[in-house]
Amino acid sequence: MKRIYTTLLSLSLLTASQFVLANVNMEQAENFYKRTCATCHGKSADKPALGQSKIINTLNSEEIYTALSDRKSGKIQGAGNMVKSRLSEEEIKMLSELVPILKK
Repeated sequence: MKRIYTTLLSLSLLTASQFVLANVNMEQAENFYKRTCATCHGKSADKPALGQSKIINTLNSEEIYTALSDRKSGKIQGAGNMVKSRLSEEEIKMLSELVPILKK
């Protein structure tokens, strides 16, 4: 019983996006990032895109998920919105999980 309670408590501490992101294929996410994002954000997500964005590898998964979703919807305006408007929900989840671990 104690083990079940501990597991449930651990799960309840995860945010909804962290729980959903747990099943991301990291190899697929890395390949997608290289094709779609690295040109502007850098191989390790360590460059400000067009000299204007935050360095995205300093953000956590939830912050990246929110930023990509907000840019896709037009809530946040910027030069990268056209690319972000084409992202699927799955691609947003993949990138949200990958980018924070690209730090060297």
